[in-house]
Amino acid sequence: MRLNTPLKISLFLSFIIILLTIICSYIIEESSLFWYVLLFFVTFILIYFFLKGLFFEKIRIIYKNIYKFKGTSNLSQMNIEKVEQEAEEWADAKEEELNAYKQDQGYRREFLGNVSHELKTPIFNIQGYVQTLLDGGLEDQNINLKYLQRANKSIDRMINIVEDLEVISRLETEQSQLDLQSFNIVRLAHEATEALELKADEMNIKLKVVNECQTNFAVGDRDKIQQVFINLLSNSIKYGKKGGKTTIRFCNMDKNMLIEISDNGIGIEEDSLDRLFERFYRVDKNRSREIGGTGLGLAIVKHILEGHNQTINVRSTKDVGSTFSFILEKGE
Repeated sequence: MRLNTPLKISLFLSFIIILLTIICSYIIEESSLFWYVLLFFVTFILIYFFLKGLFFEKIRIIYKNIYKFKGTSNLSQMNIEKVEQEAEEWADAKEEELNAYKQDQGYRREFLGNVSHELKTPIFNIQGYVQTLLDGGLEDQNINLKYLQRANKSIDRMINIVEDLEVISRLETEQSQLDLQSFNIVRLAHEATEALELKADEMNIKLKVVNECQTNFAVGDRDKIQQVFINLLSNSIKYGKKGGKTTIRFCNMDKNMLIEISDNGIGIEEDSLDRLFERFYRVDKNRSREIGGTGLGLAIVKHILEGHNQTINVRSTKDVGSTFSFILEKGE
């Protein structure tokens, strides 16, 4: 019998005490049965309330604090053998929660620093251009229009950053509801390639759509999946090689459809893959800012697909190319 409740411990100690008393009484002198019974009950009650008040009431308080027990007063249901294990589990859970909180604090500080840095650059540019114009450049026909155009370009960059931040905020707070429906995803892919055709032509990059699936239809939010295509294709073009190619491929996966966007561009270093979908993370910071973009495109893609209960995966080899892939349920 395991001594894991106040009742069991009290019974055990009472039997031990009464047994010792009987043995002692035979040695000393014979006594009546009544005194043995009385001694047993007195011993049992004393030990029971002693253990209950000194140990189990304190343990019960710990239980209530740890596990939020409500109205737990029946101590016979509490197993003392589990106290250490459950306390350790609670401590581990709290430690994990604390580590997650510290990690979130680190991400928050890094995010605020990144936002500040991303907005500071165009603001300082605008300030410099405007100050030059105010100092007399406005009357100089050689620089006034050029500086106004540059200032306008920096303003556009700020607007793009703010708009992308708003998109991520809506996705994270679930204020943006998904409109799930069956739609022609192959046609949507063609629309995305047509929208970016001029940008691809500047890099002499060919955009191609290949359907190896049994259907053209998938289930999802059409507008948000279009944004996924636009963001992934834009990245592919920005980091592509002149004369390269980018392919959107649809593959059959039983009841699902695998969508891949692959290119033969500059590729991504392996140590950057884990952080690729973080907000404002850039593999090549200098080139990224030169070719534009907010550094939020892949973070938006990640949030959209998480909203579809899917994940975005990437495999890449430096100077060979990259492939981004995700899965959607087939439509009808």
